[in-house]
Amino acid sequence: MVFVATVSPKASGPIGSATPDESVLVVYLIDTVTGRILHRMTHLGSQGPVHAVLSENWVVYHYFNLRAHRYEMSVIEIYDQSRAENKDVLKLIVGKHNLTAPVSSYSRPEVTTKSQSYFFTHSVKAISVTSTAKGITSKHLLIGTIGDQVLALDKRFVDQEGPLTLHKLRKRRSYVTHAFKVEGLRGIETVPAKLESTSLVFAYGVDLFYTRIAPSRTYDSLTEDFNYALLLLTIVALVVAIFVTWVLSERKDLQEKWR
Repeated sequence: MVFVATVSPKASGPIGSATPDESVLVVYLIDTVTGRILHRMTHLGSQGPVHAVLSENWVVYHYFNLRAHRYEMSVIEIYDQSRAENKDVLKLIVGKHNLTAPVSSYSRPEVTTKSQSYFFTHSVKAISVTSTAKGITSKHLLIGTIGDQVLALDKRFVDQEGPLTLHKLRKRRSYVTHAFKVEGLRGIETVPAKLESTSLVFAYGVDLFYTRIAPSRTYDSLTEDFNYALLLLTIVALVVAIFVTWVLSERKDLQEKWR
């Protein structure tokens, strides 16, 4: 699947160079195997530049709304309805729920899409998404702002299932670059680390910036101040408790047999 965004000719210039009636932004989700358009959405009175990121079954893109005089961010999620009626729990448990029929782009499976748009306060230079080794950890959007900083935003806060208030967005935003700037920011790349909880982030421009982030915290590693002595003591206590319980159980069984 590929994401394509097009604008009307008069909307291809700088922001404000065309009137809302002359500006149209159209986005597409296209099946690259068959050329089939899976989804099309039209934003009247909107123009680029469009920055987008496509991951798994969703795409998030950023643009300017001339009618509302503000930047907006939209999300589209696409689902395969052909699997929706498969409710065989046993096959799901043993991992055979996908073996009922072959999957092919040429079979034109029925798909459904859901979308939502949000008011976004920043102009954007680049946008990316965190990646992890197994894809289990929740995703964070990495947004390169006009101020040459990298903003991390939990993907769940821009899901299509419910609108997110501006207050919540401001409360939960965090800058990966902290107080620093990546001068002349042009792009953001991410790669998985060996730990599933961690994603490596590299932002580049005139400056180079590298860091690692944990979108769901470091749930698969111990902190530096972890109390190893307490852990060892707990393990020893459990072993002793198991041994004592086994001895008492054997003694009780012996007494029952003598009776």
